[in-house]
Amino acid sequence: MNSFGKNLNIRKRTTELDEKSLFCELVDMYEGLAIRSEKAYTELGIDLQSYEEEFFLTIENLFYLKYGEWKTSIITWYVWERKDIETDEIGVLEWTNEDTDEKHEVILKCSEDLWDILNEIEGKTK
Repeated sequence: MNSFGKNLNIRKRTTELDEKSLFCELVDMYEGLAIRSEKAYTELGIDLQSYEEEFFLTIENLFYLKYGEWKTSIITWYVWERKDIETDEIGVLEWTNEDTDEKHEVILKCSEDLWDILNEIEGKTK
């Protein structure tokens, strides 16, 4: 195992990112991994789910540690359920303000929209 990772090329960040930029970058990468996995199955017939499952769980657990249960639930929905990769159709996020019982529907087009709605919901529910 001495040669483990010897061909691994880790890019070092040259600039510091604020939390929103880092969050968006992580969500975009996570979504890209999910799409790549799905395309490997649908286009090439390669099922990597059992291999990748622990990687995806690790990513979700890290989001959980940082953002908690309800935000991680929405992040996971965004990555896995928001967009139909065959039709590019984007689904609607539905949420209810717990203080007023007011129902909301929003279309999240990008990870910045996700960041913004998580902060909006947090402001309205606390």
